[in-house]
Amino acid sequence: MKYLKEPLLHFIVIGALLFLLYSLLNPVQEENEITIDEGLINEIVAKWELQRNRQPTLEELTGLVNEFVEQEVLYQEALEMNLDHNDEIVKRRLAQKMEFISDGLAESLQPTEVMLKKYFEDNKAKYSKDPVYTISHVYFSQDKRNDAYSDAKNALKLKSKVGLGDLISLPKTYTDASAFIISRDYGTSFANNLDSLEIGKWTGPINSGLGVHLVFIKEKKVGGLYTFEEVKDKVIVDYNFEASNDFKKELISSLLKGYKINVEIENNNLKKVLNEKY
Repeated sequence: MKYLKEPLLHFIVIGALLFLLYSLLNPVQEENEITIDEGLINEIVAKWELQRNRQPTLEELTGLVNEFVEQEVLYQEALEMNLDHNDEIVKRRLAQKMEFISDGLAESLQPTEVMLKKYFEDNKAKYSKDPVYTISHVYFSQDKRNDAYSDAKNALKLKSKVGLGDLISLPKTYTDASAFIISRDYGTSFANNLDSLEIGKWTGPINSGLGVHLVFIKEKKVGGLYTFEEVKDKVIVDYNFEASNDFKKELISSLLKGYKINVEIENNNLKKVLNEKY
């Protein structure tokens, strides 16, 4: 019975009822069909080659065909609902309109406080605070040196780091500073690397947008987790985004059941993959 309380189930039921109601008012005499043939595959591959200057892999081609089928399903459903006339530009627009309808249905059922708290508990790792660091670093300028990386690598072997490196106007030491604070000075890549470095030992070389660094982490304090109240607004955004995507996938899956997908191509590997999917 717990499934009856799942918000995604509510979204699916409402969506199914909407399209069922329309189907009853506008009965279709025969099953809709979508044909995947050599002409379509050649067109898809040609467009890909024009943009990427290479042929798509089997995985990429499968994904492109899946996108076509999903768009075609949404497009045909849009035509059944008389949303607009048929041409290449409007075709994409109509498929988008069907997606907007899907998004609107998902957004129409706002989650309750209980649902949001459950989502928060199930996804706590997404709402963790940055750890804080006490660090020192030695900076090697790529502008002032022929090979800053090699110089940093050689300096790492020296017992003392006093007097090494180049001058920089930004801090060379941080005390109880979050990765976010450090990233404002030396970039996200540099700050993200701190999490994997050993504590109590000079390590490197580490790149930043400014140059190369040797880093000594004196202390790292785990940031912990935000409370639900502290991140409630973000939880609402994340919940609605995930619910909307899940609903859209379920809606397309449901609509696909009303279509016969004909796969008439020579590529046996792709044909096998598509026949297994559809």
